Amino acid sequence: MTIPFEWTNYAACAAIVAGSYVIFGITAFGAALFTIPLLSFFFPLEFVLPMSVLLDVAAALALGRRFSNEADKSELKWLAPFSLAGAVAGVTLLVTLPHDVTITALSVFLLSYGAWSLREGVPTRIVSQRWAPLSGFTGGAMGTLFGVGAPPYAIYLSRRLMDKGALRATLSNMVLLSVSIRALVFTAGGLMLADRLIAFALLVPFALLGLWTGNRIHGRVSHAGVLRVVAVLLVLLGVTLLLRVLF
Repeated sequence: MTIPFEWTNYAACAAIVAGSYVIFGITAFGAALFTIPLLSFFFPLEFVLPMSVLLDVAAALALGRRFSNEADKSELKWLAPFSLAGAVAGVTLLVTLPHDVTITALSVFLLSYGAWSLREGVPTRIVSQRWAPLSGFTGGAMGTLFGVGAPPYAIYLSRRLMDKGALRATLSNMVLLSVSIRALVFTAGGLMLADRLIAFALLVPFALLGLWTGNRIHGRVSHAGVLRVVAVLLVLLGVTLLLRVLF
């Protein structure tokens, strides 16, 4: 059996995963915003994406099982089918675009989303459910292409659900649906290879540890404050990745 890690890098990867899933435990999304760009310093993106989606499935199952009763099922019914269509479109682009193009697009997305989050602040205006198809398709496509599909769902649901518990539960369930769809699409596309599964098995204990920690501190921290810190970190990650491509 071939271990996909240089063991000198294993501690760094484990720390990245644990820290990322602390964020997931607090917000019900956001781990892939950090695992994808940071782990891509150690592995090719086509390796990181399938491995990370398995980590997200494990975390979303653990979190979604606890909060599913509070989720808004009507929102999930609108988002899920369009997420599937977007996932198929995204994986098609993933296997055809050059590596540097994909990394550049990811860095631009991180910069844009981070800057937008800093400017926007906490949402207060309710939007129409007619935005659900666009949110679902965009989230599905970005999920398979970049491994980061939750932001479109979070942007939409944060403008539909003002109750903190309902928002977290609905977003957690949508992330579970989205990453499950993504895992199926990656499997059908032949990207779920043995080395990805081994890496997942080695890192999932750290993801669950981070999730447990984030879930425990969820009620003690300001949701808006956490999102602001996340936004700043995303801008920094986007700049780092862009510099990596350029230089």
